[in-house]
Amino acid sequence: KNYPWVDPAIIRVIPRGVDPQACPHGYQPPAEWLGKWRAQYPQLAGKYVITLPGRLTRWKGQEDFIRIIAGLRQRGLPAHGVLVGDAHPRKQYFADELHAQVRALGLEQDITFTGHRGDMKEIMAVSDVVLSLSLDPEAFGRVSLEALTLGKPVAAYDHGGVAEQMAAIFPQGRAPVGDTAAVEEILARWHAQRPTVPAENPYTLERMLSSTLAVYKELVENQD
Repeated sequence: KNYPWVDPAIIRVIPRGVDPQACPHGYQPPAEWLGKWRAQYPQLAGKYVITLPGRLTRWKGQEDFIRIIAGLRQRGLPAHGVLVGDAHPRKQYFADELHAQVRALGLEQDITFTGHRGDMKEIMAVSDVVLSLSLDPEAFGRVSLEALTLGKPVAAYDHGGVAEQMAAIFPQGRAPVGDTAAVEEILARWHAQRPTVPAENPYTLERMLSSTLAVYKELVENQD
């Protein structure tokens, strides 16, 4: 849409939403992609696939993720964790720490590190659950919203912008920050009975743009 009264600099800071056409509810990747994915990661076949997207950095919660997968495996659940993302070249030591944690817990066959991927939508679509475990509050949390828009259950630490999304769309996925036992309990319950994610949510790109621009328009009109 054309808003001639809006400074282009303002547009760049408008909160982002997700376009449902880009992340359709119930999306399934094409057969060619599925074939390549299954060939590359055969260890995921028949597993309860739990994915944590994000750069490998301590505040994103990968250490908590590994503990959660360990707890689910101890319960006898066929959980397999997928960590999507890589570490900054200057922080490769943290990736090494994560691999060491996996080995120490005997989870080499239960956690997959994919490194950087450009097909996050497809990976989330073939996951059973997507997690958001950031230890610092996210201002928006795009990945969690994309997963929910795709119809994927999300379990998330209850703070920041992600908490607002979860409260509005999928409150049963909220867990206290750092409470890995609570996340583990949620995931075990969902393994027994898969939850349904609503097809509609208030954070579409068009709705968020329109709402934000309406605020700016009101401010401009009040200055006249």
